[in-house]
Amino acid sequence: MTATRSPREMADLQDFSADPFTTMDRLYRENGAISELGAGPMRFRVALGTEASAFILANSDLFSWEAAFTALAPLTGPSALLVTDGDRHRRLRRLVTPALTARRVEHHLGAVTRHIEDAMAEWAPGDLVDIHPPLRRATRAATLESLFGAPAVDRSEGLDDWLHDIHRAIDTDVVGGSIDRGSGSRVWRRALLARSSVHRWVVAEIRRRGEQDTPGDDVLGVLLRGVEGARLTDDEITDQLVSLLEAGAETTAAQLSWLLYCTLGDRRLWVRAAAGLDPAGLDRHVTEAMRLYPATAVISRKVATGFTLAGTEFVPGDLLIFSPFHTHRLASVWPEPQRFDPGRWDPGSERYRRPAPHEFVPFGVGPHRCIGANFATMAIKAAFTAVAARIDAELLTTEARPAGLIGMHPAEGITVRITEKR
Repeated sequence: MTATRSPREMADLQDFSADPFTTMDRLYRENGAISELGAGPMRFRVALGTEASAFILANSDLFSWEAAFTALAPLTGPSALLVTDGDRHRRLRRLVTPALTARRVEHHLGAVTRHIEDAMAEWAPGDLVDIHPPLRRATRAATLESLFGAPAVDRSEGLDDWLHDIHRAIDTDVVGGSIDRGSGSRVWRRALLARSSVHRWVVAEIRRRGEQDTPGDDVLGVLLRGVEGARLTDDEITDQLVSLLEAGAETTAAQLSWLLYCTLGDRRLWVRAAAGLDPAGLDRHVTEAMRLYPATAVISRKVATGFTLAGTEFVPGDLLIFSPFHTHRLASVWPEPQRFDPGRWDPGSERYRRPAPHEFVPFGVGPHRCIGANFATMAIKAAFTAVAARIDAELLTTEARPAGLIGMHPAEGITVRITEKR
């Protein structure tokens, strides 16, 4: 790329920063698969459409995940899966995966249900409730208990605010270089202070666990036991737990809120859900909500080996962004793409079409697929079932606008009127 950028490319960058969701639609219509935005440290390309997604996901060896996110290491920790690649990433992932298998996650679903029920305890018929904030707090508490055990929840004062500060900075900087990291940046400064506080809290929990007779069966306990005689260092464990606590709770709470928004928006679907969905029906509802509102709206990659895509040459060091959100809403792939239609995932329906791997990527694919996907999916199901079984509500928010690129959440919340407590 050349160093000079046209006014149009700078204007596109401003539009993307203000509203990436509608801007990506416009860029795709006007430019096709590849658009160039910005200049200097804020110069990047946006790759949209199925051709681009298929190429990027099939050629992970051409990209460096670590280079794309290395600037975030002060917040994530240098050993977090997000900022590692290659053999190191594979080793870390091998040692973390046993703590987050589907079988292990099942042991934590009772905590999810309990914290969600606690969040709804004060709701009464006639109340107007923005459901996202209380569900976010409940999901955070459930995640905390799953990672560190129930007693840790009582020792977590201040943790939620610290994690929110970290998430805000990471989400702001997901495309790299979008915030000033100097001493004058309030967002970055608050996030660094918050990261230090969270790090101290997690280290104290690890030390406390070391004083016990057994490691325990929560995620921390599994990580401390290790795999076949090998385990992460305490610093590596700390980085994984901070990442899971920060990103996992944010994305799970956001997707739960979107699922409720989508289902409450169709009275027929909500009544059926409240009566109790069978496992297949619940799967279809969750999957369709993840199609419309994936946890991560855009994914960044740094080019490690040069290539040509859609007639555009990429060289090492180029920053490339592609979008599950945009891909999941392509009319060429999804009939009526804006409509919430769980039936499109029913193999017995004429609307069913099994998407190709690059067409549906709610948690990414390949070596960097979200390691918390099992927990997030099962937690959303447990939480949604608890809400649908215990309240009836009227959706008052008719058009929820998404915000945030990681843990994409409703910008102005989702307001409901409670009509019944069961």
